[in-house]
Amino acid sequence: MGLLCLAGCGGPGQPSTQHKTLTIEDVLGPNPLPYGPPVRLQFVRHPLTGLSGPAAVTFDSPPYLIGTANDGSGQLSVLNLSYVGLEPIYTPPRVAYGLATADLNGDGIPDVISGVYSPTNVDSTTAVYFGQPASLFQADLDFGMNYTDPDLPPGTDAAVSTGFRGRTETLVVADFNNDGAVDVFVPTYTYLDRRYDLSGSDQFVTSGPPPNVFNAPQSYLLLNDGTGHFTEAAVTAGVSMHSALSGLPGPYTDPNGNQPEGAEAVDINMDGLIDLYVGGHMFINRGVDANGIPHFEDMAAQWGLTQTVLRASPTWANDVIPDYKLVTDEGAKFIDWDNSGHLSLLLFRWNWGPAHGARLFEFDGAHFAERIYAQSSVTPTCAHPPQQRTALFWSARPFDYGSLAAGINAYDLNADGLEEVLVSGDSTGSAVFYNYGCGFVEVSAGDLTMVPGGNGGMAFADLDQDGNVDIIYPEAVERAYYDNRTALVGVHSFTVEVLGANGEHNQYGRVLQVFPPRSRRIFTRVVDGGSGYLSQSQYPILIGTPFSGPHRVKVYYAPLAPCTYGGPPCQPAVLTFWISPGQTARTYAPSPAHPQGTAVVSP
Repeated sequence: MGLLCLAGCGGPGQPSTQHKTLTIEDVLGPNPLPYGPPVRLQFVRHPLTGLSGPAAVTFDSPPYLIGTANDGSGQLSVLNLSYVGLEPIYTPPRVAYGLATADLNGDGIPDVISGVYSPTNVDSTTAVYFGQPASLFQADLDFGMNYTDPDLPPGTDAAVSTGFRGRTETLVVADFNNDGAVDVFVPTYTYLDRRYDLSGSDQFVTSGPPPNVFNAPQSYLLLNDGTGHFTEAAVTAGVSMHSALSGLPGPYTDPNGNQPEGAEAVDINMDGLIDLYVGGHMFINRGVDANGIPHFEDMAAQWGLTQTVLRASPTWANDVIPDYKLVTDEGAKFIDWDNSGHLSLLLFRWNWGPAHGARLFEFDGAHFAERIYAQSSVTPTCAHPPQQRTALFWSARPFDYGSLAAGINAYDLNADGLEEVLVSGDSTGSAVFYNYGCGFVEVSAGDLTMVPGGNGGMAFADLDQDGNVDIIYPEAVERAYYDNRTALVGVHSFTVEVLGANGEHNQYGRVLQVFPPRSRRIFTRVVDGGSGYLSQSQYPILIGTPFSGPHRVKVYYAPLAPCTYGGPPCQPAVLTFWISPGQTARTYAPSPAHPQGTAVVSP
């Protein structure tokens, strides 16, 4: 399928080319890998019949998907949700959506938090299920019951006033105030100004009597006291994204409302404080106040992520988001795509489809700039740049401006130190973009090639612990996991598990950097607390490398002394150690006895 040139392309005395059909190469440049990638990606499908929900992987070893069990060899089996205690997640009128897992009550067992996509006048709220021995779960009946919507009039029925309500697509877990307890960020569709309410329905705004039956007054930052009891603090922290219509106090984060979808917690500036990207905002953590509440400053516009930039489109697309529509990221993920040592922001423009919706904004430590074209000069990862200008993400598929695709994520699929990008499919099927060091090109991947997707993104875990990451995919018909059978000339990988001072799994969003020998490349990775879109990958970081011998690793921990809001800039505690392919490292956060932390490396 070609593209039609709608502009007059010929001049006087020349034949008209007004109806010339353009090829993909005319618009995106030539295929940078005309003979295929150096490594053939190969995945084998295993169905998970009967499983519901998005893909969220626990921190256990071996890893398993919530709702399944891993027999130790990488074979997942679907569990009876009623037996394990998770069936209420999917019991009407509750409308389950985002799912995340973390140790929320500090007992060392994975817990589950489940978001909802429901009108606020329905008895459907975000819920927590505490993990029990033998992979069982028990609902926390007190969760959210101490919270009442501040926009409701006195006397509103408690059945529709307590709990965290509203349309929530994804969930994020991280320790935002560095107190050792895992907090939760719940991004929620907020009240919309009439200009942005495209439905024409009063249900999306507050012109009628509350409760507003679709959107919520704010997003929620739930601070954990360490025992699984939470306090809502988003307004004070500056991340509530509430609108003028909500009537909430304080400066408006989004005066006209917001529709946040993809989100990720990450220490983007590696200062020891966990930051947050959501809904077009780059919320930078500036430290905690006397009450232990973190305060965030939105640096998106100052760092180049302006509304104009986020609404723009590449020159070939001509599909700028008009100013009466909200920017909606159907997925957000930070990756070091070119081993530069800086994390780039990967976003997904949902209506452009899986083949052409990926967008990448490079970060140099002070500014984001969108990269549209592949590298054109030699770099540490790009030894042979394309001879002609070609798109950063190249696919032979036709453009589609009416897609329903959802979900973007990234991981190194072939252990070469470069992260591939995967987009969950709509009816046209998933897209797997091979990272060839200068850019990305869509390739086949065995059974994973162009698989229609359901609602959610792909998650990653080394299910069989063979040193190569596998994939869990919410397909259109059922869930499935894909065993990575990519043939490699020797698997070069190692694992780093970033832990708290006493071995807690509470370091979501922490960043580490790997410096391989005999190279200027730097591998930068993040502990995943929910990323991409409606997905959460395994807690330990599996790092592939084409280099043999000892690799130097730096882990950017929070310092022992609290970073105070209004005080001097936070300085991380940087733990440095060495690791070689085939080994595993468990790193421990700073303690009074070890102010920079410690690392234990083993085969």
